[in-house]
Amino acid sequence: MEKIQKLIMLMTKKNIDYCLISDPKAISYFIGTSFSPGERFLCLKVRNDGELVLYLNILFPYDETIRTHWYSDTDNPIVNLVKDLRGTVAIDKNLAAHFLIELFDLSKDVHFINGTVIDEVKAIKDHDERKKMIKASMVNDEVMKEVAKLIEVGKSEEKLAEEIMQAFNRIGSEGESFPPIVAYQDHAADPHGMPGNRTLKEGEAVVVDMGCVIDGYCSDMTRTFFVGYNSEKEIYDLVLKANLAAEAMIKPGVRFKDIDKAARQVIEEAGYGQYFIHRLGHGIGMEVHEPFDVSATNDMIVEEGMCFSIEPGIYIKDRIGIRIEDLVLVTSDGVEVLNKYPKDQEVLIK
Repeated sequence: MEKIQKLIMLMTKKNIDYCLISDPKAISYFIGTSFSPGERFLCLKVRNDGELVLYLNILFPYDETIRTHWYSDTDNPIVNLVKDLRGTVAIDKNLAAHFLIELFDLSKDVHFINGTVIDEVKAIKDHDERKKMIKASMVNDEVMKEVAKLIEVGKSEEKLAEEIMQAFNRIGSEGESFPPIVAYQDHAADPHGMPGNRTLKEGEAVVVDMGCVIDGYCSDMTRTFFVGYNSEKEIYDLVLKANLAAEAMIKPGVRFKDIDKAARQVIEEAGYGQYFIHRLGHGIGMEVHEPFDVSATNDMIVEEGMCFSIEPGIYIKDRIGIRIEDLVLVTSDGVEVLNKYPKDQEVLIK
């Protein structure tokens, strides 16, 4: 229950009386048990004195390692949930609106706030989590080596994406952390463009964004390749320079917004600022996208143990899309870049 204790300490520091956690992955993170409740109500209620109560439908087996309030489909669990709620109550971002509205309606003498304390605890990876994140990225690197061999003129985006998923299955992952993105040349100008039937021509860009799940933790990386020759070397080198500039400044104590600025400034000064159209990165862990984001609006301070992506890109409609992404893990005095697959060997000679 070490993670619960960290949450309680943070709740006490911020004068939070209760924390309501409804996200099944967050509940698994804190108590080590996974649930798939579907549309039914699930909640872990944490009080700042250490009391835990799990609200769980009787349809879902559980050996009750913590106190459990069981309810059936004919009960309303929120009526029981609100009985002793007082003071400041933090709620996670995943509680469905129909439950949330009823919670508001039934509660008295309660001040509800955004449950960012949950995300703050999850954002700091412990020793075991760091090992899992490193392992997941190592697997991603190994598959990317295979991908580079699979890229060839005439192959469709859909075919390459299918081969990526097969490679993850062969290597023994728990599946992809998200459907792989494979996009060629101007199609890659859509950052989330999904694979289609377009086939590759010599000199075109191939953006491959992929990740897998290992031991319950996600990986995520992007590389951009060219077959034969790099038709957009100026842009590629600029994106790489932005990627390296951001990674070079990461250490405990810097602000997320300043990391974003380091990459964005490189691209802006070269005259391509309008084509960098998304945040620089996102947190990652048990889910591929977790708080906190690396963006111009995030004033938070980076801390040891945080893991997030660095993924600058340039996207010019009807011409080209290029993105280079690594995962980074913040260390006590700097950063460890988890993806080791080269970023300066983008040209594939076939």
